[in-house]
Amino acid sequence: MLRNKKMAKKKHTLLLGAHMSIAGGLDKAISRGESIGCTTIQIFTKNNRQWAAKKLSHAEINSFKAAAEKSPIKSIVAHATYLINLGSSNKDTEKKSIEATKEELKRCDALNIPYLILHPGSHVKTDEESCINQVSDNLNKIFKATSGKTMLLLETMAGQGTGICYRFEQIAEIYKKSKFKKRLGVCFDTCHTFVAGYDFRTKTTYEKMWKNFDQIIGIKHLKIIHVNDSKRLLGSRVDRHADIGKGKLGLNSFRLIFNDERFFDVPKILETPKETLKDDLKNMKVIKKLLLPKTRKILNV
Repeated sequence: MLRNKKMAKKKHTLLLGAHMSIAGGLDKAISRGESIGCTTIQIFTKNNRQWAAKKLSHAEINSFKAAAEKSPIKSIVAHATYLINLGSSNKDTEKKSIEATKEELKRCDALNIPYLILHPGSHVKTDEESCINQVSDNLNKIFKATSGKTMLLLETMAGQGTGICYRFEQIAEIYKKSKFKKRLGVCFDTCHTFVAGYDFRTKTTYEKMWKNFDQIIGIKHLKIIHVNDSKRLLGSRVDRHADIGKGKLGLNSFRLIFNDERFFDVPKILETPKETLKDDLKNMKVIKKLLLPKTRKILNV
């Protein structure tokens, strides 16, 4: 979907990669990504299953920065722990979530990671509107208490259980209530958005969905795309990722995304099922076959 002659002349890089393990050290995630040809990767900056984290040492920070500087990987982003729930009605969980988000922003800033992706939250004993208000208030508290260049990206969610941000309007509402708009952005997850009820499998539905996204949220706020097929049906609100082309989204959805010039400079990260890096490589190869000749030329593939 090449719309712009200037875009066609400009050289870009195919920003494609996957979530990488930090086992053995943060810098090891970079070498793992390099080994399968990633140009972007996503990491956790700490153990994802624990609230607390050991403070990053100067040696850890320096080795990560040195590895990143030498690497052909163009973009490294982080994902916040799944334990965080800024909309929790449990005061202890809410407090832990606020502190954990602050700490993760600080870690990202120390590591020069520009984006931290967050699952916004879910509600128990309240309703969606109350949860959205609470998440908005807590984000304002977090931003007021922190500084740095790292942006927090709200992820489009599946709507599973009582999770919020499965509608574009909910993300827009949080953004509207933010007193720190320059520090907020969006991560678009293909699987989540599809099972939440947004169809983008044909050119017509694809254009309609992005027009809707742009009018409600604004495409300019989109910073990362999570590239996942879905095991479950449109509107099922059940989050189950599948290999690219092996799920209900199908190959055409990804063909449309990867040939859309609006997203050439947006890092695209796989979170597909895997046991080894070979599984990520397999999905990356599938995606590269979807690139049109004009796109391949522009992205230097």
